[in-house]
Amino acid sequence: MSFTEHDVHECRRLMSACRVNQLAIGDMLRAAWADGDALGEFCEQVGLSVTTAKQWRATAKAVTPDLRTLLETCGVFVSYSVLREGTRMVGGRPVDGGYAKLRRLIDDAKTAGIDRVNHATYQTVLGTAPSLAIVLDPQAREAEDVVDYVSDMNNSPNRDLLVSALLADDAVTRAELEAEFDKQRAEREEQNGQQPPKQPTGKPDPSAALVADLLALAAQSARIIKRLPRTVQLDLAQQANASVALDDLDVFTKRVRQIAGIHTVSVPAQRRAPRQKATA
Repeated sequence: MSFTEHDVHECRRLMSACRVNQLAIGDMLRAAWADGDALGEFCEQVGLSVTTAKQWRATAKAVTPDLRTLLETCGVFVSYSVLREGTRMVGGRPVDGGYAKLRRLIDDAKTAGIDRVNHATYQTVLGTAPSLAIVLDPQAREAEDVVDYVSDMNNSPNRDLLVSALLADDAVTRAELEAEFDKQRAEREEQNGQQPPKQPTGKPDPSAALVADLLALAAQSARIIKRLPRTVQLDLAQQANASVALDDLDVFTKRVRQIAGIHTVSVPAQRRAPRQKATA
């Protein structure tokens, strides 16, 4: 059993109503009295954190009447999280002054027949998306905002473009990963008593090392496939861990193809291992 289209529309209706209410509260908090100790006392009375109150106030101020009209009439769903993202301050200025970039995304969505502005897409356009290093960090990715970003990215109609954008700005991360791979490879070779072949330049060949690691990973994957059952039932924790692992592998393979310019090719017949004839 799965959700229906009605469920989606009903949830978005409720989220839109929540967005309107948050903006209305933000408008209320723009009053002259809502400052200093009075704001704290008010938040205490209504059960609202001062930090959240300030965020709602700043967002309400930024979302002008004409934008609110657009949100109600454009037919494209825009969550409150997206509106809040546009008010982030960088260098003392909002990252999307006047929501100019959001307005363009709304127009693009209407042209493409898409019924929502994806939060992760907006973050990527604004440059506020988490870096690849954070997304791949097992501890950092437990943070709520990173979890939300990865989920939004995976469910975005622009998923492949978002992954490419995530990989494009990772020069530092790439160097760190390469150093870590080199370290792990050296440790494996030391444990196995193997010495890496010396290169004429005195430097390891990163291309050969990459191909060797990919072949080893492919061989390991083949062994895993042989052990796969026809069906398997995972509990919620196992599903979460498996999803994280598969997402990381997906990002890794796309990254390797990008930095090495690898395209899908057919394997020549002479490269394939000969089949062994079965014997009685």
